[in-house]
Amino acid sequence: MPIVIVIAAAAMSWWSAKTAGAVELHVRNEVIELIPLIRNNPEIVDKMVVNPILSEPVSKTLSEMSSGWSGDKKDLLVTVTTGDDPNYGDGTATHVAIVDVGNRNPVGLRILCDGKNAPMFIMGVWTP
Repeated sequence: MPIVIVIAAAAMSWWSAKTAGAVELHVRNEVIELIPLIRNNPEIVDKMVVNPILSEPVSKTLSEMSSGWSGDKKDLLVTVTTGDDPNYGDGTATHVAIVDVGNRNPVGLRILCDGKNAPMFIMGVWTP
């Protein structure tokens, strides 16, 4: 019986890690797609923020970043971690994305995304 428990625990751990990795990849891809989109349409952020008060600071910050970006996806680094940022968050974000285009200061995004096929929402923005 103990071996069954160990196998079940290992399987659950593996499945959880696989699922978490898929959501992180989904968030990363969404952010990578957002940077070029915001260059042409900064108002796209209005649909992606959890609170309308965030629209202006998120749009302004990401527009500045997008305008300094070369347009080559190789120059766009997006690092996503699970959980909220301990310095800028309140524990409600599911992920943090750090966006770096190389010639600008990196930007941090607090993200809410519940699954690999779920929509992504921005809960906050800051420059680390």
